[in-house]
Amino acid sequence: MRSTEDTLTSRVQRRSLPELLVHKFLTEYGYDHGPVIARAIVEDILRTVEQCYPAHLAPQTVLWLAVRREWKGRKQRRITIGDLVPVRLLMYTDEEVQCLSDPQLRERQQAQRTFNRARFARWCREAYEQGGVLSQLDLCLISGLARKVVAEILHEYETQTGQVLPTRGTVHDIGPTVTHKAEVIRRWLRHESPAEIARAVNHTQGAVDRYLADFQKIRLLAQRFPAADLPTLSGLTRYVVEQYLALIRQYEPELHLYPEGPESEWANQAVEPPEPLGAQ
Repeated sequence: MRSTEDTLTSRVQRRSLPELLVHKFLTEYGYDHGPVIARAIVEDILRTVEQCYPAHLAPQTVLWLAVRREWKGRKQRRITIGDLVPVRLLMYTDEEVQCLSDPQLRERQQAQRTFNRARFARWCREAYEQGGVLSQLDLCLISGLARKVVAEILHEYETQTGQVLPTRGTVHDIGPTVTHKAEVIRRWLRHESPAEIARAVNHTQGAVDRYLADFQKIRLLAQRFPAADLPTLSGLTRYVVEQYLALIRQYEPELHLYPEGPESEWANQAVEPPEPLGAQ
């Protein structure tokens, strides 16, 4: 026999939002897998709502839906809602705000640029640590700056610091990111292991392995075919092929490449080795 206390507790619990949703699942939504599974579904829904619409969000903080860091899709596949994860981004720090009033930066008209460069880098790392990655479009929408400006600022940061930021393009191997491909190959030619390279440049192991496989493909084809044929044979863009060839000439000058005749459109073009990240 149930006690008065048990009955009262049961009555109170039935008035809760979770129990109301379970009741709707079982009586109104045509769900026929039982109350245990319905309750588990409701709990997961409420957790998701809390993540996306938290009751307490710190001041100067934005909640953003980023693509999951472990996203396994391909370039042709569109992002779905299931590929997203909520991340919290602090809009600015005290140190970043100081950039706006720094007299030297203001004199060189670099205060705003430095401010955005610092917080873009932090946003990318904050999202990555929370299991997500931000794209250039994300940074554009959050900051209100044009996409071209965002791309320039990210490039400036990586060039000046020698650090590859964990954006969606670099982590998921999406977009041109040719500089990052060259940096991966350069490190490998300096005898760093693929695992060390992946950690150093904030790439997935799969992305690093693809870069190395593409480079090995170009390295082999370049010994047997003219450079102008390599994009078609390899399936890579001419720009990527040129960078890989430049790295081969820089680090393996003794390797015999296919001789280029004067009729080749690439024969008279001096392809400079790509500058490593961090070069001044």
